[in-house]
Amino acid sequence: MKKIKFRYGKGLLLIFSILTIFACTEKLDIKPKQSIDAETALNSPENIKSTLVGAYLEARSTSLFGSYFNEYSELYAATVDLRFIGTYVSHRELATKLASTTNGNVEATWVNAYQLINKCNLLLQENVLAKLKNDDDKELIEGEAKFLRGWVLFEMVRLFGQPYKKGDANSQDGVPLLLTATNDVADAIKVARSSVGQCYTQLISDLTRAKAILPEENGVYATSFAASAVLARVYLQMGDFVNAATEANNVIQNGGFSLNSTPLEAFNNREVTTEDIFMLQNNAASNTSTLSVMYGSLNGVGRGDYDIQKVFLDQFDPLDLRGMFQGEPDMQSSYTITDVTKMYYFGVGGIANKKGRKTAKWGDYYANIPLIRLAEMYLIRAEANFESGTAQIGPNTPTQDINIVRTRALAPVYLVNVTRQQIRDERYFELCWEGHRLHDLKRWQLDIGTYTYDAGNLILPIPFREMEVNDLLIQNPWYLGL
Repeated sequence: MKKIKFRYGKGLLLIFSILTIFACTEKLDIKPKQSIDAETALNSPENIKSTLVGAYLEARSTSLFGSYFNEYSELYAATVDLRFIGTYVSHRELATKLASTTNGNVEATWVNAYQLINKCNLLLQENVLAKLKNDDDKELIEGEAKFLRGWVLFEMVRLFGQPYKKGDANSQDGVPLLLTATNDVADAIKVARSSVGQCYTQLISDLTRAKAILPEENGVYATSFAASAVLARVYLQMGDFVNAATEANNVIQNGGFSLNSTPLEAFNNREVTTEDIFMLQNNAASNTSTLSVMYGSLNGVGRGDYDIQKVFLDQFDPLDLRGMFQGEPDMQSSYTITDVTKMYYFGVGGIANKKGRKTAKWGDYYANIPLIRLAEMYLIRAEANFESGTAQIGPNTPTQDINIVRTRALAPVYLVNVTRQQIRDERYFELCWEGHRLHDLKRWQLDIGTYTYDAGNLILPIPFREMEVNDLLIQNPWYLGL
């Protein structure tokens, strides 16, 4: 896969100087034309749109939405339900909640996140948008850039900052807010960390604007409903239940999405499905395969480094399709994901870590990466309506919304009103291994193993190299002296 070429100095002094231009197609099946400098890259509508495609590719990178955002959440949240049985030192540090300031994965996430933010900032410059003669094109570029910038800021502040607390000033350190484009080394400046509250204010502004100006249909790219869905996540994380339910209800009622017929059908797809609110496009020529590498253990796919424990599967109702296991006698060494019919299977891959229980959610290198599914919106609306204590938003009670998700999984429905614990359990059953668990436990203020939800080692360290070159950055206290 060809990638956007950035030359950057150390730390936050990111320089947009060399960009590989892509021809934009709906499936991101793209071919590079040439390498050109930033001024040329943004001098025509065609090149501006191609630069936006590059931003999506940055978002799909392993260190961001393509894998690490998922893995950080699941590894930090893991106690008895998931074991890391691989050999990668960076992953081992995360699994043991002992990340170092020189962790290579964390450093890559920081650098690539700010590369993505800078791409978005470049696209949002007034002189760049002015080159788009059509007002619809201007709003489309602005909307997609603000969607990506707002969403990556949300992930970064959740991972590098202490949890957002409802009703609090949220003055705890978040991440630096870089909202001005860096075109040249002369533009590069040192930026201190903004507060968690300031980060949330900015990302909500970005996503709200994106929701207002993006179209309802936009191929495989961001839409107004995708922005609404991310806002539903944001408001749920903040404990703003009325707004969370409102955004989720908008997607459910107006988006035209529908659940796939079985839970497993939501994954390993090479085409967009009716359940996909937003996904990242993969194909044989251009893909990010790391989730399948880490979670999968099939013929030709995966290391099987993540082992799902029996104690987790035992929590499911025996009829629930989401907890069913295709065991050793039913698996052959030649099996690929097309031979897997249950949500979990006995690994058969060729690497030493192959054995054990593996999730079938990530079993195809070339399948799309679903990041927001309709099932999540039902779960958000159910929880938000349950917790809000105000008038119900949408046509369904929390019990009815939970039962929609359970019915698809063939799990017994609830005949009486659901409890808070049942709603929380349903989120875990439906969304496990998709990168939600750490953030759910933190907003519920639940302990993670022997650690409290706000323990200093449950947030990522500011990478050592960033601290070395930017004396305005303050390290997260747990990592001082490491």
